[in-house]
Amino acid sequence: MTFDMVVFYLIFRNRKNTDADLIKFFSSLDILEKRITKQAMHKNIRKLNSNVFRYLFQQFALLFYSSGLNLNYHDYILLGEDGTFLEIPYDIYNINFFGIWENQHVHDMFDIKKIVSKSSGLYDITNGLFVDFTLKQATYSELPLAFEHLYRTRRFYKDKKVIYLADRYYGSAELISFLDYLGYNYCIRGKSYFYKKQISQMKSNDEFITVTIDDRWLKRFSFSPEATEYRIKQPKLKIRVVKRNYIFFDKYGKKHIQEMTYFTNLSKDEFEKREIEELYSKRWDIEVAYKILKTQLELERNVSRNVEVIQSCIYAKILFFNMTGILRKNINHDLMNHSKHIKKPAEKDNSVVFDFRYWSVNITQLINCFMDNNILKAIIERNKKDIIKKIYQILKACEKLKVPIRPNRHNERWGRIVPSGYYYRFTLDGRNFPKVKTIKGVMRTTKP
Repeated sequence: MTFDMVVFYLIFRNRKNTDADLIKFFSSLDILEKRITKQAMHKNIRKLNSNVFRYLFQQFALLFYSSGLNLNYHDYILLGEDGTFLEIPYDIYNINFFGIWENQHVHDMFDIKKIVSKSSGLYDITNGLFVDFTLKQATYSELPLAFEHLYRTRRFYKDKKVIYLADRYYGSAELISFLDYLGYNYCIRGKSYFYKKQISQMKSNDEFITVTIDDRWLKRFSFSPEATEYRIKQPKLKIRVVKRNYIFFDKYGKKHIQEMTYFTNLSKDEFEKREIEELYSKRWDIEVAYKILKTQLELERNVSRNVEVIQSCIYAKILFFNMTGILRKNINHDLMNHSKHIKKPAEKDNSVVFDFRYWSVNITQLINCFMDNNILKAIIERNKKDIIKKIYQILKACEKLKVPIRPNRHNERWGRIVPSGYYYRFTLDGRNFPKVKTIKGVMRTTKP
C-alpha cells in the first residue's frame, strides 16, 4: 500500500465494514488479487498523520478557486460558519483528548456514557465545499474556531467579494471588526441583548447603528490582534440592523410572533430589507451539509478508537463530500435555471396554463453514482482525460438524478403506521427518522 492509496482508501470508504471496503477498493483498481488484510490496512492508517487532510483541504480549495469554475451569488462568494457535535468512539484516551462536558449528570470521567467533539467548519455555500474544518474538545467555544478558519483561508479570497453568514453567537464586536479588517461583508443573526442600547434607539426596522468601541471594550478582544488595531484606528463600529417578525403557530394552534434581528454591513442600495432576509436564508445550506455528512456519508462511523485515525476518517469523509458537493451545486444551478413547463388543463374552460416546477439533484443517488462510475481509478492513475470523461457522464445523468422541489413538502409524519422500527444507527432529527410507539397493537410514528 502506497501513501496515496491509503489516503484515497479513507476518502472513498463507503461500505459497512472494513472487509467490504477493502474488496470495493481493490476491485475498483482491478488489483483484487493484491488485496491486503484489514489488520495490515489498520496498521497503515495508524501511520498516517491527520494533518495530511488539513493540508489537502487547502490545496483542494486553492485548486478549485484558481480554476475559474466557481459559482457566485450576485458576484459574491457566500461563506457559512457553524458548528456541530460529533460522537466519538468510547475510549479512555479519547476522553482525555476530547475532554468532559460537565452537567448535572456528568461530574467526572466515570460518569461519561458518550464522548463528543466540538466540530466547526467554514463552508462555501455557493459552491458546496468545506474550505476548512476543525475538531476540538467538547467544551471548546465556536468563536475562536471561527477566527482560526478565517485566518487559515483569507488567502483564498484575496481580491474576491465575500459575504460571511453566521447564526447567533457569532455577532461579537471582535469578529465583526475582523471581518471589516479583511474587507468581507457579513450577514449575521443577532441575539436580543447584542448592542441593546443602540438598537432600542432605532426608529425603523432597517437602519445603521453606531457603536463606539472604547478601551474597556477592547480588553475583551482576545483572538485577533488585527481586529484590535483596526478598532483603535477606527473606534466607530457601524452596523446595519434589519428586523423582521416571524409568525408561527404551535401544536395547539396558538399564534406566536418572534422578532428576528440581522447584523450586516451591506448597503441598502445593493441589498434591500427583503433581500437581506433572503440572503440569510442561504445559510441553511450548511445545516443541509451536516445532515448529508451524518446520514448519507455516516461521518461518525469510524474504523478505530485511535484519536489520530478518528480525525483522519472524519477529514477524509469531508474531502469526499467536497467532491460531490461541487457537483451537487453545479447540477442544481443548471436545473434551477431550466425550469420545466408542465401543462395543466384549466377547470372552467379548455385553455392551457403552465406551472413552473423546479428540480434538485437527489444527493443519495449522486453519491452512489460518483462511487459506482469508478472515478477512483482515474484519480489514482492521474488520468485527466478519464477524470473529465467520468465527471461529464455524471453531469449528463442529472436528468435521471433529479427530484421535484414541491411546495409544502414538509408535511407532518406523526401517527402513521409503520411495519417496523427504524434500524439506522446514525439519525439526525425526528422528521427523517421519527420515533415509534406501539398503540393498540399497531406501531405508529410519534413526535420527537
